[in-house]
Amino acid sequence: MKVFKILLSITILGAVLGGLFGCSAPSDEETPGNQIASVIRGDLLLDITAAGNLALSLTEDLAVDLFYGQSGTAGTKGTIGEVLVEEGDTVTEGQVLVTVDADEWQEQLSALEDWVTTKERALVQAQINLKTAEQNLKNAQDNMAAKELAVLNVQISLDQAVSNLAAGIPAVDYQGALGELRKAQTWYTYVMTGLLQSGALGADDFLLTMEQAEERLTVAQTAYDNILSGYDSREIAIKKKQIESAELSLANAEEDLADVTQDVSLKELSLTLTQGNLQDAEKALEDAREDVADAQSKSPEIVAPFDGFVTLVNVAGGDEVLTGTVTVQLADPDKFEADILVSEMDILQVKLGGDATVQADALPGIILPARVTHISPTATIQSGVVNYAVRVELESLESMAQEQQEMKQQMMTNIAEGELPPFLQMAVDEGRMTQEEAEELLEQGPPEGFAPPEGFEMPEGMEFPGASGSQAQSQLPAMVMTDLQLREGLTVTVSIIVAERTDVLLVPNAAVIQEGLQGYVEVVINEEESEKRAVQTGISDWQYTEIIDGLTEGEQVIVQLNTGMFSSEEERGGMMFFGRPR
Repeated sequence: MKVFKILLSITILGAVLGGLFGCSAPSDEETPGNQIASVIRGDLLLDITAAGNLALSLTEDLAVDLFYGQSGTAGTKGTIGEVLVEEGDTVTEGQVLVTVDADEWQEQLSALEDWVTTKERALVQAQINLKTAEQNLKNAQDNMAAKELAVLNVQISLDQAVSNLAAGIPAVDYQGALGELRKAQTWYTYVMTGLLQSGALGADDFLLTMEQAEERLTVAQTAYDNILSGYDSREIAIKKKQIESAELSLANAEEDLADVTQDVSLKELSLTLTQGNLQDAEKALEDAREDVADAQSKSPEIVAPFDGFVTLVNVAGGDEVLTGTVTVQLADPDKFEADILVSEMDILQVKLGGDATVQADALPGIILPARVTHISPTATIQSGVVNYAVRVELESLESMAQEQQEMKQQMMTNIAEGELPPFLQMAVDEGRMTQEEAEELLEQGPPEGFAPPEGFEMPEGMEFPGASGSQAQSQLPAMVMTDLQLREGLTVTVSIIVAERTDVLLVPNAAVIQEGLQGYVEVVINEEESEKRAVQTGISDWQYTEIIDGLTEGEQVIVQLNTGMFSSEEERGGMMFFGRPR
């Protein structure tokens, strides 16, 4: 967005110059039915204008922000302590507006802190439980290792007893009989369990297989017993008892090992559960500490986030409120916006962020800069007329005041360096006054007893420059932006700028003759003749047309008198702009 320049002094001294010297250019010779105008250089601006009303653009609902109800503390409501403002009060940034009951707030905060202590203790207990579970698992694992060693020792004893028994019997006979017996036992067990359950054989085949397995087992057992009976003696009987004892010990040891193995599995599961409990305790403590930190970051005081005034008070002392309850609404009196309706024929020319100006009916002659901040994507249709809502936001009065002051300082610097303000320099360049007269006007002000032109009304708060003898600084406007009073609801005229040209050649609209797509003008050659010349035109407003090519500054063209157009720039002023010249 092009930076707006505040031109207060141009307007006032422009009015002074209008009274002293007049504003119109020297008249050219006129003939019935036409008028002669010079090709001038200036600015051209096209805008879309509509009426609306001012509204505050920066309002904020200030809500209660409680921390109650977190991490086990009781209750979710809070109690309003004091309400320190009323509707319409002016407040400053940081001012306390509403408070939550301080005792209640501290009580809830203490409860949160106690909750942290509880979670710290729970974490310590979880750490102790973890150490205990780890020790229990280690003890169970050590016990299992001992049981495995016992099984191994009993197995060795059994093998030794078997070996001792075999030593008293020929090894070949004994080992062969024992091997056959074990095979028969294994086959019989398979037939009676695995083969039976599988259902792979029919009933007759299974009975036959079972009889064969029983017969094989009987033969093997008989052979084994016969071998032992052939060598039956007291020593053999003792060795057989040793084997039986070792087998019983092995069975007991294996049973103990199975029990210990199961206990180890349980201890491992218990350790896993305890580790999870520890992680939960750590997370609970972390959450509790975050809750306390969050509570400590909040305040029982609701303060103004910016300078403004109170538009709504929604609570009273002693009220019970929930988190998010709006207590006060605050508005910035320095920020305004206005909504207007733009027709479907013009809406495509409006761009988000585009420049605009706003003029309040109650402040005639004051034009304020603004920016397009919203374009409705949907239409408003009434009686078949299609419009779109457009919102513009005014530049803040504070920034305009700063810009005004910078402009004033720059003008004073230019004057001190001997540089004439643009409006005086233009008057000198156009021959409406001499350099000496302009400098004298800056130094002495307008003549004593001078009155502004008839019909010119000064905006409230403005004064004309002092009488003769006043200094140059007195020529600057007395009004400052801080004196400007804008109020919600004021009727305004919004102008959205859709095209702008700066320092371009201009002719009155009626000077351009359009033939098809080609534009022409009648250029004055001398007092008796003129020529028709093709020109390339640009944008046009209600009065002037931009000439892109075909004419040069200072050339004269013929304008039809019945158009009501002006031949010079005298009626392009008359307004006080807080922003760009138009």
